[in-house]
Formats: sequence, C-alpha cells, structure tokens
Amino acid sequence: MADNPKKKGRDRELVSEQEHEVAYLMRTAKVTRQKALEAIREAGPTRETVMEYLGQK
Repeated sequence: MADNPKKKGRDRELVSEQEHEVAYLMRTAKVTRQKALEAIREAGPTRETVMEYLGQK
C-alpha cells in the first residue's frame, strides 16, 4: 500500500533500498543482496529498469 492513500499506482512502479524491497528483488531475480542494491543504485528507482539491469548483468 502506498504511504499516502490518495496517491495510487506509481508506488508499484518504484523500488527502494528498503529491506523488504531488496528481499523481493533477491527472490525474483535470484541475485545476491549486493547485486540487488547495485542494480537499484545504477539503474535508478523504476522497477522495470532495475529488472532489465539485472537481466543484462
């Protein structure tokens, strides 16, 4: 759920360095914590670009 209930949709498209988000990336992309954090920092905050980055590396 979004932090702000009036804001809808966009939260799902973003990924942050919060523990549960990193854990999700680790499970779905089957990468280490270090690689997941690197992908977030290098590719930016959008989930789509992070997943593309992990697929290329």
